[in-house]
Parts: sequence; C-alpha cells; structure tokens
Amino acid sequence: MKQKQSKNPRHTFKGLLLALFAVVSFGFMTNSYSQGILIKGTITDSAGNPVPGATVVIKSTPTVGTQSDFDGNYFLEVPNSQTILIYSYLGYSTKEITVGNQSIINISLQESAEDLDEVVIVGYGTQKKSDVTGAISSVKSEDLTKVVTTNPVDALQGRVSGVTVTSSSGSPGATSDITIRGIGSFGNNQPLYIVDGVQADPYFLNTNDIASIEVLKDAASGAIYGTRAANGVIIITTKKGKVGKTKIEIESSLSTNTTREDMKLLDADGYVSVHKQMYENAGANLPQYVQNPPNVNTNWVDETHRTGQLNLLNVRVSGASDNINYSVAGSYADEKGILIGSGFSKKGINANIASTKGKLKINTSLNYSETKQEDYKFSLRETYFISPLIPVLDASKPSGYGYRSGDLPDHRNPVGEDAIIDGYTKMKYFLGNVGFNYEIIEGLHANANFSLSNRDNYTYAFHPPFQVRDIDDNPQNEYAFVSEYNSQFRRINQEYTLNYQFEVAKHSINLLAGYQRISEPFKETYVQAEGFKFDENGDKIPATILDPSFNTLNAFGDGTYSAEGTNTEYALVSQFGRVNYAYNDRYLFQASVRRDGSSRFGKNNQYGVFPSLAAGWKITDEDFMKDQTIFNFLKLRYSWGQAGNDSALGYFDYIALISQGKDRSNGGYVFGNPQTSYLGSIARDLQNDDLQWETNTSSNFGIDFASLGNKLKGAINYYKTTTQDLLITKEVSPSSGVSNPTVNVGEFENNGLELELGYVNKEGEFGYSVFGTFTTINSEVTKLSNADQKLYGIGLLFGSDHFVNQTQVGYEPGAYFLPVADGIFQTQAEIDSHGAQPDAAPGDIRFVDQNGDGKIDAKDETYQGTAIPKYEYSMSLSADYKNFDFNIFFQGVGGNKIYNGNDFRLLSLDTGRNFRAEAANAWTTSNTNTNIPRAVLGDPNRNSRASTRFLEDGDYLRIKTIQIGYSLSSNVLESLELDKFRVYLTGQDLFTFTNYSGLDPEVGGNVLSRGIDNNLYPKYKSIIFGVQLAF
Repeated sequence: MKQKQSKNPRHTFKGLLLALFAVVSFGFMTNSYSQGILIKGTITDSAGNPVPGATVVIKSTPTVGTQSDFDGNYFLEVPNSQTILIYSYLGYSTKEITVGNQSIINISLQESAEDLDEVVIVGYGTQKKSDVTGAISSVKSEDLTKVVTTNPVDALQGRVSGVTVTSSSGSPGATSDITIRGIGSFGNNQPLYIVDGVQADPYFLNTNDIASIEVLKDAASGAIYGTRAANGVIIITTKKGKVGKTKIEIESSLSTNTTREDMKLLDADGYVSVHKQMYENAGANLPQYVQNPPNVNTNWVDETHRTGQLNLLNVRVSGASDNINYSVAGSYADEKGILIGSGFSKKGINANIASTKGKLKINTSLNYSETKQEDYKFSLRETYFISPLIPVLDASKPSGYGYRSGDLPDHRNPVGEDAIIDGYTKMKYFLGNVGFNYEIIEGLHANANFSLSNRDNYTYAFHPPFQVRDIDDNPQNEYAFVSEYNSQFRRINQEYTLNYQFEVAKHSINLLAGYQRISEPFKETYVQAEGFKFDENGDKIPATILDPSFNTLNAFGDGTYSAEGTNTEYALVSQFGRVNYAYNDRYLFQASVRRDGSSRFGKNNQYGVFPSLAAGWKITDEDFMKDQTIFNFLKLRYSWGQAGNDSALGYFDYIALISQGKDRSNGGYVFGNPQTSYLGSIARDLQNDDLQWETNTSSNFGIDFASLGNKLKGAINYYKTTTQDLLITKEVSPSSGVSNPTVNVGEFENNGLELELGYVNKEGEFGYSVFGTFTTINSEVTKLSNADQKLYGIGLLFGSDHFVNQTQVGYEPGAYFLPVADGIFQTQAEIDSHGAQPDAAPGDIRFVDQNGDGKIDAKDETYQGTAIPKYEYSMSLSADYKNFDFNIFFQGVGGNKIYNGNDFRLLSLDTGRNFRAEAANAWTTSNTNTNIPRAVLGDPNRNSRASTRFLEDGDYLRIKTIQIGYSLSSNVLESLELDKFRVYLTGQDLFTFTNYSGLDPEVGGNVLSRGIDNNLYPKYKSIIFGVQLAF
C-alpha cells in the first residue's frame, strides 16, 4: 500500500527488525538431527476422521516438530528411540508417546471439553490450570476476535466475571474504562497490563495478534507484581509461530456503523410552540422569532451525523524450524466516525522471534504502532441547543455559514465550526523487549529481561478568526491562533530472575527470586502562537501572518507566543520471591512477597512490603472420591494477599511546593511610589514525608469443577477486598495559607460473588457450546477524614452547580444524593398545602420536604442509589455444523442508576435553546397528564435543579455480537492449496433492551462522578463482513 508519509522512519524500523532477526537467528539454525529415526503415521479423531494441522513435537526440544497434512499424515525425524513425542490439537486432549522401536505411530486424539493440563500464564511463569490456587480467568483468541474493534480491551466486555468494561464514547479510537472487582482508589483504578512479560499499553495491539488473555483478579495472583497490581493484572500473550511450514494468514473486514439511537429534537414548529409557552408562562413579551419565525427547519442532528465505516486489514507470517520460532504481523485500521470531522487510523507491526542454542534461549519482541485521531471540532451540546430556525449555509454571511439573526438565541453553527477549525492528535508507540534464559543445571534457570517502551504524542490545533455565532459580523475570535503540544513518555525496564523447579518423590517445588528496576522519564511542551501583537500604546493589533494557508507556529511571524513545559521522572525498585509447593499433585501451596520502593513517597515510607498466601486441594484425587460419578474434577482453593498502590499520588506530592510571581496570589508584593510589583514566593503545600502506600488486602475462596465427562466446567469465587490508607484531601483552615493536604485516611470495601460456567458437546458433525458469567458487586466507603465528610463530584452547571454525586461513609463511592421529585402540581391548592415551594405554580415539579422545615434545600437530599451495577452477567452460545459456524453473545448489568444529564439540559424548559422532542408534551392547562413540567422562562421553581427527576434505572441487556461464518471444506482447500478460507457476517451491538430513555445505558465516569449521561459521543451499531485466509 502506497504511503504518502516520509519513508525514512519505516525503513529504519524495517532495517532494525531485519538486523535483529539476523543477529538473533545466526548460529541457531545448525543444530539439526543429521542421523536419527524417521517416524510417520496418521492422526485421527475418535470417529476415525483425519485431523489436519495437528502438532507433533519432541518433548525435550519443543521447537522441533511438524504438523499433520490434510489427510492427517505426518513425518518427523527424531534422534533416538527414547524420544518422547507430544501430539496436540486445539479442542483435543494432548497425548505423549515414547518412540521405542516403532517407526509408524498412528494416533487417535480424543475431543476434550476441558483440558486440565492446559497451561495458563501467571506472573513470571506458567502453571497448569489444574494447579492454579488464585482467581485467574482466561480468554482465548477465538473469543476475542469475535468483536471487531481497534481497541483490544473492548473485546473483554462480558467475557470474564468480576471484570467491568465500560465504553462511554463511540468516538473513533476512544479507550474504555476497565475495573477488576470494583473501585479501589480515588486515583487510578486501571489494572496493570503485561504484554509478553513486559508492562505495556494494550491499545497499540491488534486483537488478531493476541493468542490469549489471563486476568489475575485476586491479590495472591497479582502480589508478585507488587504496587502495580493493586487494581488487578491483565496478562496478554501474543501469537507465536508453530512448527511446520511457514504460514501466512490474512484477514480483512469492513464495518458499516450507524448510531444506535439518534437524539430526537424539536423541529421548527415545535421549537416555536414551546418557546411561545415559555415566554407566555413568564409573562414576558414574545420575541420576533416566535411571532414571525423564518421559513427554515434545520435538523442539526442529521447535519452533523453520518454513516461511519471501519476498515481492518491484518496479515501475519509465522513458522518455526529446529531452533527458531518467528511470527511477524502487520495491521491497518481506518475508521470514519459517525460525527462529521471525526476519524481514526492505526497501523502497526508486531514481531516475535525465539531462538535456542544449547541451554540458551533468546526471546525478542518488537512492537510499533502509529495512530492519528481526529475529533469533531464542534460542541455536541451546541449541536443540541442551536435553533432549527438557523440555516446551515448563508451566503450573506462572511463565513458562508448560517448563524443567528434578530433576537434568536445565541449558539454556534456546528457544521461551520467543523469546516473552519482544524485539529488532530498523533501518537507513536514503540515497545522493544529482549529476554535471555539460560539453564544452569537441570531445572535451574537464570533469566534477564530488558525492555524499552516509548510513546510520543503530538496534538495540533488551529483556529482562524471566524464567525459562526454572533448577531453581527464581527469575528468571535478576532485573531487566529495555533497551538502544538508534544509529550514523550518512556519506560525503561530491567529484570533479573532465578527459577528453580525440581521434584523429590511426591514433592514438587518451584522457587522464584527476582529483582526489577523501572524508570519512567516524562517530558511535555506546549506552545501557542496568536495572531496579534501590541502597539506602542499597549493595544492589540493584527500581527503579520506569513502564510495564512500554512498554519504552523513560525507562520505567525511577529505574533504573540507563549510556551510552557515539564520534565520529570518516576522510578520503582523491587525485590520479589515466590514458592510453589505441591504434594502428590493434590495439595497445593503458594507464598510470595515483594518489596517495592517508589520515588513518589518521602523518606519515611518509600518502601512497602506486600505478601500473599494461597492453597488448593484437588478433592477428586482423594481415595474417598474414586467411586463418585458426579465430578470429573473438583478443587477447593483459598488465597490471601496484599498489594500496594502509589498511583493516586503525583510525582512530588510529598514535597512542599513553592510558587513564585509578581502577583499577590503567587507571593508577589507591591510598594513604592509609584507602586511597583516585585517578585515574591509563597508556600502552597506542606512537606509530608509520612505519606504511605494505599494497601489493598484481598481474600478469595474458590471452587473449580468439571462434570459430565468434562463437558460441563465452572468456577465459583467469593472475594472480599479492603483498601486502607486511601489518599484523599483533608480540609484545613483557610488561615493556614496552604491548600488542603493529601493524607492517608480513607478506606473502601468491596465484596462479591463470581460464577463462570460452560458446557461443550459434539454429536457427529454438530458441535455446540454455552458459556456464561454472573457477578455481584458490593462497594462501600467505610472511612473518610471524618464521619461527616462529603466528597462531591463534578457540577453539571459550569462545574460549580448542579452536583449529582456525593461520596459519604456507609455508601458506594460517587453515590447519588438528591431531592425527590414527586410529580407535578396541578392546582394552586396543592401548592398551598405543600407549603415548601412558594415560587411554584401549577405545572411545576413538586419536591419532597424530607425534614419538614418548610423549604427545599440541600438538607432534603437523600441517598438514591449508585451508578455501580449490583450485578453483571453474560452468555455466549456457539454452534457449528459441517462448514457453518454460529455465535451469539449477550451481556448486561442491573441494579444501577443513570443520571440523564442530557435531559437536564434538553428538558429544562427555561431558556433559549432547542429541546428534546418530548418537550412538545410539556404541561399546559389542556395537557395535564404528563411528567414534563411547564415551560417557563427563568424557572422560578427550579424545576431543573438536581433531583430524581432526571434519575433513571440503568439495567440493560445487550446482544453484543451475532456472527455466522462459512469455511471451505478440506477437499476444496487442498485443491486450492489453502489451509483456510472463511467468510463471516457479524452484527455488533444491534439490540439493547432497557427502560432507560437516553441514547445508551452504558455510561461510565470517574470515581467521584459516575453514571452521568452528558453530551457523550454517540455509540454505534455495526454490520461487518469479513474474510479470513491462510496458506
């Protein structure tokens, strides 16, 4: 594909990749078996049908092997008769065979719904699934790729119990909010992401490059990562090459995206009618636009919304020979957003190379991606507010775009803003990792791992002097301006471990010790140039813009420039160790400890120690369980652990900051005649070397089971997590002269039940499976700086009024505390009887006077629920018959509330804006059977105050994906010399069942302000057609 951008960076990276490949590979491809035994045979399933693509490897040298052909046949040369061969294929039980004196070995693989010997990735190693003692859930590639997205985290939604994924925006390239087992901090609640053993951002990845994801949910599983694991750990393993011939895989898909639901606004007639009521009910004179409205009827939603599109292309080349394993994948995504002016593009490469020579193994991975994100340039709120009486285009205006005239309300033309304003964000991400593993003696391995990640961000914005709003033709922005923001974040990681695994009789022991050092330098700069300068009188005059069509910083010539920037660094030093012990492969024990030192703390508490313990018991291995027929596998497990968290702190929060300036707010002072300002200093904060780690203590009791011949499998977990020493601000007297300090005083508690249950079966050519999850979540703030402290969320009215969320002891973080709206006053007699709303009139909202003091105020606010769902659930149904496959996936939540911030703005019938279409049903003397109050200018009764009027149930059930696919048969593939050819059609987010009246019930937010649906980029539904090809 031809690229218009500079080729140098691409060629540099390509050269680096090829050079590294050559260096790592050199000398490792000569260890082939020159003399040995030739083994051949056929691999079939239990019905005698050939199994093409099954893997055969030598156990002692797993990089040496082959794959069966279309007829299930294979050939492999082995070194001697003591060689053990491993036969495996996805969905079948693995078999091990010693060669002996055989030259022909035919194998029949048995279908397996649950392979208990499946290996899962854990911190700094792997474990058999049957040996895991913590709460770990796995998601495989085939489930992840059913969701078509540019963000791999989105694919986890509903796939893992206890994991909440919330996508609040449909903006191209938007990231999702993910929490594991609830909220654990007022700061960062995002989990730690480990990609191929290295901490990394997951968003650079392509979903098709991922082989599996393991989610470490309890503290015992994640404690080995220390402070970084306080919010859980997500381990991502990318695809590697398999023994056999070089394999090329290609997938291409095209998505057509439309809004799930459009905002319905008043048309011109409805707008004039409601505004007429609004003025008449206030006793005000009707404006001219109501008396003589222009002959214009603009649907601004239609003008700013469009059909979106997403194109994805993925190509992967992989394979393995005797001593080298490789996989190189490239991806490209191009998305046109459903709002005009918005879009996203992403291109990347992911390479994994593993080499072996003797006792030394080298693993190298390189990842590089570039993204460009273009946001819509207009205000979505203004799009909803602007009058339908204003045309999109107006040739009589200097800009060519319509804006208000006469006494029409003052709002910006969103189409004009999108056309005139320019802006975008570019990001470049690189992750390089090289790891060395040397076997000192049998079972003792020394590991060294080095990685570098680098993220460069660049944001550009240009605003010309333009006019899309005011009544006259004077520009809103008299002078143009351009700005550029640059930032660079690096993570330099070095890690050393020793791992010793050995067995003595019935005792199996695995010891791990390690040291890690992480350095994270960060720098940023912001520069702005404005198109004015000052004359000799100090007045602004236009500057000389060298080239108005070339909008760069230096094009502003002698304009006014401003700049600022920061340069800082974070460091973490850690020592850690872990012991895994199993007796008779039946009784399992694990203990770990990690000591972290963070640069975010002062000298008194710079280091934290975080231990964990876990145990498991395979009950079905006991003699007293041999005769029972209910369980094929049953394991009990318990874990306890602690993890620290320093992410709620800034880089230097423990240091007393000092501000300097000539103004008094920054310590400046004035004296003399004439008075002159002089530079001064003022202390902003107090030194606090006693700040300490937030500590997350978690206990987990779990049951793993399999039944019905391993066709039914499941896991049940009950967890309780307490986060202590939460970092929050504490109020101090204004006379202290310093800002409110950050202290360790808060405490959270989360608990819940998790269930994962699956059933897999195959009858002849028909196979089917069911998998479901169910999670309960209970969150409570158990301590703040004092029992009466209230932490408020964001005010919806200019950030300083209309507060919806409060955090108080005894309730969920960010809970709703609101006055209760209790219907509409129908008569003056009802108002007089109520007695607490003297400014009300018939048609106004009646509010409950909770304390009976004769007025409605903050004392009447009561607890009204939470935005945090009480439970979440999902179900996946899959089936395949001959060459057809089908899947449908449901996901939902319940027990939560949503505050409809759009209704607060668009059904507050009190000012000059457009409203939701439902405003046509506002209360009048002839329309009293309604829940929408009267329209009245100024809102004397404060009908639009924060209250339960805008609070709704947030329960929903969504059909996330429906997919049907067709694959060519093996006979046809063989004639075409292909390994795979599949086409599929997917519907994504097509149907949502909810009582919520807003655009979409999936609403996120931060810890203090959750569940507010307010001017969010609309989310979309998709129809996707895709093709998968392999050869």
